[in-house]
Amino acid sequence: MIRQGDAVVYKWKGVYKVEKVGTLDFTFADRKKQYYTLQSVVNEKDRAYVPIDDEKNIRKPIEQKAIFELIDRMDDIEILWVQNEKLREREYKDCISGHLPESWIRVLKTLYERTVRRGSITSMDKRYQQLLEHALYSEFSYVLGIPESKVGDFIYEHRKRTESRN
Repeated sequence: MIRQGDAVVYKWKGVYKVEKVGTLDFTFADRKKQYYTLQSVVNEKDRAYVPIDDEKNIRKPIEQKAIFELIDRMDDIEILWVQNEKLREREYKDCISGHLPESWIRVLKTLYERTVRRGSITSMDKRYQQLLEHALYSEFSYVLGIPESKVGDFIYEHRKRTESRN
């Protein structure tokens, strides 16, 4: 159960704190419904309102142990095999719709490999790369207690240390 004060991951937008649980005083809001009022932990201007019966769009951040396990399994996470270039964005969206870090990594690996293969990045791929890197890095940053700007280096260093032990 999610309560006021809890940290949550909202879709692929990053980590938020639950400021309030209750009804909203907005004209667009159903006054009979209960909502989570979410405040981004990195952007004070970013707030979201999520009906409490719509918990598929929010979840608790993964635990630190799960982050290390995920980093250790990155090589084993398969890329997305896009069957139809015209439906590429739909496949990205389908993969990330569960809002889970492993799916984000799957799409990111696909984007990185595609960029290397093509020698350049498309504007759509760049948009998804930025969106998913923020989602993944903000969650890791929050759980690990390091700045979001340091998460990429942290992942690299952890993988390097793990490889040298094996």
